[in-house]
Amino acid sequence: MLKKCLVGLLLLVVLAVVGMFGFIQYQKSPPLFEPSVVGLYQTQRPAIDDASLRTIESGQIVGTRDAFNTNAWVGIPYAAPPLGANRWRAPQAVLAWQGVREAVEYGQPCTQYFGLLAGVEGKDGQVVGSEDCLTLNVWAPVQTQEQNEQYPVMVWIHGGSNDSGTANMYQGHHLAGSQKVVVVGVNYRLGILGWMSHPAIRATSANAEDASGNYGTLDLIASLKWVQNNISAFGGDPNNVTIFGESAGGRNVFSLMASPLAKGLFHKAIAQSGTTDTTKLVLAEDFADKKLTALESGLINSSNEMLSQVLRNEYPEESVEQIRDRITSTSPAALMELWRSYTAEDLMMLASDHYGRSGYLEMANVLRDGYVLPEQSTQSLFANPASYNSVPLMVGTTRDENKLFMFRNEEHVSIRFGFIPVINNPDRYNRVAKIVSDNWKAGAVDEPAIAISKTTAPPVYAYRFDWDDYPPNPFADLAQLLGAAHGFEINFVFGDFIGGTPTDVIEGRSNLDSRRDLSLKMMDYWAEFAYSGNPNKGRSSEQVEWTAWSDQGDNLLRFDESSDGGVQMTEIRTDFDHIKTMLKNDKILRSTEEKCDGYANLFMHGYQTDDFFDPQEYSDWGCDEYPVGMFRSK
Repeated sequence: MLKKCLVGLLLLVVLAVVGMFGFIQYQKSPPLFEPSVVGLYQTQRPAIDDASLRTIESGQIVGTRDAFNTNAWVGIPYAAPPLGANRWRAPQAVLAWQGVREAVEYGQPCTQYFGLLAGVEGKDGQVVGSEDCLTLNVWAPVQTQEQNEQYPVMVWIHGGSNDSGTANMYQGHHLAGSQKVVVVGVNYRLGILGWMSHPAIRATSANAEDASGNYGTLDLIASLKWVQNNISAFGGDPNNVTIFGESAGGRNVFSLMASPLAKGLFHKAIAQSGTTDTTKLVLAEDFADKKLTALESGLINSSNEMLSQVLRNEYPEESVEQIRDRITSTSPAALMELWRSYTAEDLMMLASDHYGRSGYLEMANVLRDGYVLPEQSTQSLFANPASYNSVPLMVGTTRDENKLFMFRNEEHVSIRFGFIPVINNPDRYNRVAKIVSDNWKAGAVDEPAIAISKTTAPPVYAYRFDWDDYPPNPFADLAQLLGAAHGFEINFVFGDFIGGTPTDVIEGRSNLDSRRDLSLKMMDYWAEFAYSGNPNKGRSSEQVEWTAWSDQGDNLLRFDESSDGGVQMTEIRTDFDHIKTMLKNDKILRSTEEKCDGYANLFMHGYQTDDFFDPQEYSDWGCDEYPVGMFRSK
């Protein structure tokens, strides 16, 4: 199963249950908020709003009138298409255009495998999108040129494991219009086209940026430079920019905090279900065949493995050793000419032949190249505010992050009659979900907050999203099966339950008021953070006061429906030492191999940073007979 299809296939299972039997207890709610004029699958071109004419560096641009008294401009190029010789190079300046550009249709998503997060039609296994994808979308409150209000800017970085997804899935009209902010959504290069590090690339590069391998990260930096130079034309304040993103988008928020090249380009940061993890070059470049014996070795689709596949196509009769000899004996220029001659689809199909553990398509991203990103881990940077872009920070996770990735796993859930999901062992299901989800929180929230709060850096504001008020379903207990799942807070942050994000499963008449109430509160807090760097009581000054992280007492804001405690400050602490103790003493995961597997995948191979993997501790747990690399291959 391709990694980028994972979330879409997960959701399809539940949607099938709801779709086939929804007429019994489930009804689609009426529109919770206003639909956007610009849509992913619209059949008619949106009407031009002449009053939206703006002049930016690359020319004149006009958009459309959207919901919530906003204007929308979509598909705006912020860099030149990274095609041909510009593949695996830093983004180049966008070319100016003549006349007025009509920004009323989305640009293409960046090249990826088809899935629900791609925002375009396709079928499983198909490569969709384009290398010509460096565009962004802007929503701003309607105002005349004479008004010239300068609102805070919120730059959204989409998730999708950094190898799938698109900004086109997210409608910014409600957040922008109701909270008086300018919302920008950015498309950036993904997967092997967004991150690729290899000696041949370094040897043929004209500068350190081209040599870095961090092209997706550089795209995001280029988009922030575009914001600095152009956003005032849309009513945005370039001196008050907040970056925010979820999942891989949250990881990219942390990476921008770590990058010296992003210094001064943003002033606040929000990481939703993110990770501070960055990839060592040994993983990005080395061959993968020593992974069972080595603590660290190359990923299945490392650059040397990918280049080997290219050469094997050219020399199919040669052995593995001969192919590897060719990599070292062929000139870097000749290697790159051959590599760049492959279409994006050809490269993606080469990668799709090689899966890592549990069917995941392993690709390196967010690389410790020593220039765009430091060689040391991002988590270690937090000990010194001078070593990273220290700004006010909001961090949070959902309570049941991992259930999104468990409920279609046959180890945990059986599908009866082709559509009814049944949890095989509820105690084990909930225990595994809690350990992994709490580990996610430890890496995304507690450990960064603990480190930063010990310094003179600006404060950290933490949250946990607990909402699980699903509409009733006669064939699945969705609160048990999914809970407060990964990514389900996004609709609430954007105030958009009828846009592109594929989470229809959470919608119903019975929870309409619950969703509206919590969404409005979350937008209120997010906007106030964008304005002031302190979510406080929201823009309305009517919410529960959200105080900064504290090492003692209440440390985070819990978001839930009013019938289950509502929004309240509380104390929930989950650092990595706690996770290790919980795993070691667990009564359900009993065997030594299971515990060693858990240790390896939580602290070495998992989504969070490997700063807390301790080889001696791993040995002390009785794991010597289970080389840590064996679990990466599962």
